[in-house]
Amino acid sequence: MPVLRQLTVCSAPATHVVEARSRKKGRVLEYRVEMCASHRWLARPWPGRRTTQEPDGRCGTMADHRAYTQVVQSHAEVWIGPLTGQDLQAHDGDVAAALRAAHRWLQDGSCSEIWHAVAALLGHAAWLAEAVASGMVEVEAGERQVLAALSAAETIDGTARGV
Repeated sequence: MPVLRQLTVCSAPATHVVEARSRKKGRVLEYRVEMCASHRWLARPWPGRRTTQEPDGRCGTMADHRAYTQVVQSHAEVWIGPLTGQDLQAHDGDVAAALRAAHRWLQDGSCSEIWHAVAALLGHAAWLAEAVASGMVEVEAGERQVLAALSAAETIDGTARGV
């Protein structure tokens, strides 16, 4: 089941698509990013086959079929890292620690209310990642909750940036 991510708040129809498939036999879809012509630059971080299409999806929609660790890594590299300076390597791959540090960085900054909402969701995602790591929450369900919190935070961030 894919994780749905909304990278923009743009309501324009998507006309550009990036699709990535695994290199393994069967070439399973890893992710699909849809953007309008104005926001197609936002798809640059994602490698894959780039095509244009008749408008049928919404700008900024991403269906991410990758494993939990790959999706978290994507959030860290493409969004959280550039926003807060935090990355998984600095925290030895500890998802909860990286999210907690990003949460603190946003919370400590002089941010608007919308940035506090992003910080709160990152804090929630960090707490969930800690609960998964400690065994308090079942792994698969907990990971889905972490990804849902990250997806919501990413959408709010897009709203704050006006993307």
